[in-house]
Amino acid sequence: MKLTFKTLLLAATLASGAGAYAQESFTLKESIAYGLKHNRSITIYNNNRLQAEQKAREALSTYLPQVNVNAGLDDNLKLPVTVIPAGTFGPGTPAQKVSFGTQYNSTHSVQLDQPIFNQAAITGLKARKPNIAMAALNEELNRQGVIYNIATAYYKIIITQKQLDLLEDNKERMEKTLTIAQLRAKEGVSKKIDVKQVQVNLNNTESQISVTRNSYELALNTLKFHLGKAMTEELLLSDTAKWLNPKTVLAGGAPGFDYKKTIDYRLNQTQLSLLDINRKNIRDGRYPTLAFYARYGANGFGNNVGAAYSSLYDFAVVGLKFNWSLFTGFRRDAQYKMADIDYRNAEENLKLSEEQQTLTYQNAGLAYNRAQSTIVTNKANMDLANEVYANVSTQHKEGIATLTDLLNAENSYQQAQNNYIQSLLDFYLAEIELKKANGTLDEYFEQL
Repeated sequence: MKLTFKTLLLAATLASGAGAYAQESFTLKESIAYGLKHNRSITIYNNNRLQAEQKAREALSTYLPQVNVNAGLDDNLKLPVTVIPAGTFGPGTPAQKVSFGTQYNSTHSVQLDQPIFNQAAITGLKARKPNIAMAALNEELNRQGVIYNIATAYYKIIITQKQLDLLEDNKERMEKTLTIAQLRAKEGVSKKIDVKQVQVNLNNTESQISVTRNSYELALNTLKFHLGKAMTEELLLSDTAKWLNPKTVLAGGAPGFDYKKTIDYRLNQTQLSLLDINRKNIRDGRYPTLAFYARYGANGFGNNVGAAYSSLYDFAVVGLKFNWSLFTGFRRDAQYKMADIDYRNAEENLKLSEEQQTLTYQNAGLAYNRAQSTIVTNKANMDLANEVYANVSTQHKEGIATLTDLLNAENSYQQAQNNYIQSLLDFYLAEIELKKANGTLDEYFEQL
């Protein structure tokens, strides 16, 4: 019975999982859905959005009433001395030294402050919604990154697993060829150099199997990481056949591109809005501010602590506070000009980003279209190489073709197989890159 790498892998994982926990099996869509719930970056960016909402509440508080309560107790260890000049109470009266007050005095007050006009604060409040939007867009950008990373790792696992199966098949054929070559060499029908030639090819295939198996493990660990799973957990992909069928990938060319629908565009636009608000906020610092306040409190006095609280004398104050910073030594002017430069740079970055994103999309589109046509070519070439190998193999058994002819045909068939499988991976990677550049990874996920 032929045991491929996939068969052995399935048996090993089922055996190891039977004693500990049931092995989980995922389709690509299930993998993405799982990662969108368990990848740690999802929690981090969600928290960042919640934090932005609280920062918006904090910013709003600058224009809402502020109420503060104050209380204090003073122990006048040594009262200050006041000198009453001589003659104050009549001609000839000497100067007198008098200490006013008591050893203890308590103070209690509550004060309400309410801004009436503060143009800079009003302008600053406009940044609340863009800040929340920025956090939400970053959360969405991270979500798309998770989709991209999971899909990329998933495709690499499928293709690498198939490559291992093909290499195992090639190894099995070469082992049979080696056995036949050894028997013929013993009988003197073929040369010993033929045996060595087959052995070299077999050794090369075993080396490729080792490298490819390592690549498989790396891709599997990468997928586990993006899913939010531990490296020790077992994982099985359940829809590999779907992605190895070329009929499912030859469905038209690249879609149209609209930069304004991408998250990058919305992020840059939001950043532009925030920078505009920032420069206006600095500019509006030139306006005066006006605030209302009201204070109510009570004072107590006594030569012991109890007396300072037993009799309290209340007071009340209302008033207006006006402040106008007329000249700041050119500080405000310099700050505004720096903020204005940041804004103008952001405008240029928006245009630059559009050009870069368009270039990325066009390159991805070219790779996508090229990969589609390459799949068809490589599939036809693989079928042809298989036919050639089958004919040469038959001729070799009949003694018509040489061992060199057989090995050459086998190598050509192996290379054609590898080219075809690699073209599938190239197509899927080009497709996911195209979706990323076009900002449609969420649609891609929903349509899986």
